[in-house]
Amino acid sequence: MLKLSRVALHQWHFVYPDAYSHLMDLFDEGCESYDEGDLDQAERAFNAVLAAMPDHLDAIHHLAMVLSERDLIYQANDLWEQAVRIGRKTFPKDFNPGEDRLQWGWLENRPFLRCLHGLALAKYEEYHTGEALSLFQELLSLNPNDNQGVRAMAEEALFELNRFEDALKVTEQYPDDMMPETLYGQALALYILGRIREADGALREAIEYSPLVRKELLKKRHRLPRSARPDAVAVGSTDEAYCYWEHFGRFWEAAPGSLDWLREMSAQKREARPDIN
Repeated sequence: MLKLSRVALHQWHFVYPDAYSHLMDLFDEGCESYDEGDLDQAERAFNAVLAAMPDHLDAIHHLAMVLSERDLIYQANDLWEQAVRIGRKTFPKDFNPGEDRLQWGWLENRPFLRCLHGLALAKYEEYHTGEALSLFQELLSLNPNDNQGVRAMAEEALFELNRFEDALKVTEQYPDDMMPETLYGQALALYILGRIREADGALREAIEYSPLVRKELLKKRHRLPRSARPDAVAVGSTDEAYCYWEHFGRFWEAAPGSLDWLREMSAQKREARPDIN
């Protein structure tokens, strides 16, 4: 039976039964089939794993991904719901939400964190923004290092809900972050809240580190870059800039004067550059 064990003060990790390691070869076969695009074989492998161990969280998660790719969205979501329920049932009474952690660094924690992430994304895609946000916040609480990039989705959900103060708090938790969602998100949140002087400084920093995002936001027409890949986005690339616009461009357009402010700040930055002769 799946269990949760304390490893240090406020630090926990999952403990799996012996069956888990015995099923790893079969699970890996399913993952290989999935990566090769053989969804039928992948589904058979994951179902076989679950027949032997119904609480195998990684098999549930990967089976949900297979079903999602087949547009069987409701069935996939049911699996993620099931997996999250299984994981949460292991939380002992002395597990303190908000203070105790399930760090990504413990490999045993990753299946549950993946399932929680999958459910959060599914909720967001179904326009259940409030539910999705609660799950994103739970993930950030359990794993503050945020190896899954959840803070970007939390920012988007908070902007969607017009919770700009809370969006700003997310960016403040990651002061050295270089993700466009937090860099430009901080600037836009400050601007909307009327904290213009702080917003100017935040936007200068955002433009400095992610100039292509500024360029994409100010375009009249937006086209998916030829280099774009569905499974990866390179840091500082045109793909990243397009992805940011795709998710956050509407918030800039909805904030009166924000794009004019962005143009003005961009012009000031160009004027501040020394001439090179």
